[in-house]
Amino acid sequence: MSASETLDAIFHALAHQSASIDEKIERLKSANRRLGHKQAAAVHDLRQITEPKLGAHWQGTKARSFQKKRDSAHDKMHAKLTTTIDDYQQRIEGKIRELRLKNEFLQTTRAMAHEASGLLYKGEKAADALEHKLSKIKGRLF
Repeated sequence: MSASETLDAIFHALAHQSASIDEKIERLKSANRRLGHKQAAAVHDLRQITEPKLGAHWQGTKARSFQKKRDSAHDKMHAKLTTTIDDYQQRIEGKIRELRLKNEFLQTTRAMAHEASGLLYKGEKAADALEHKLSKIKGRLF
């Protein structure tokens, strides 16, 4: 495979990997937004546990016991809901950061490939530098 063909393969691989990462990032962002919407809807629905407010007719030990149980159920469900969804969202954001780092790596590799492309047309004097640069790039990609 000639140096020109190798560079073409490198640029193709970089474009493919970059597009794949961009797609994954967008899917993760979308999932994170959906989780936020579901969390907001669930918190709204959760408020229904404490509705209706107990009126003046609800008095005594049974009323207090019922209210304590209702409040306890609300608090436990709210904590579980927010903790679980917040944990998922943090994991998603961590994965997005990881993918962005990979994209930065690919951008650096792309810059190296452009440097190698410039060496391609410098002739015999740059052949060794070109081979070295291509080896480094291949090591990063493949």
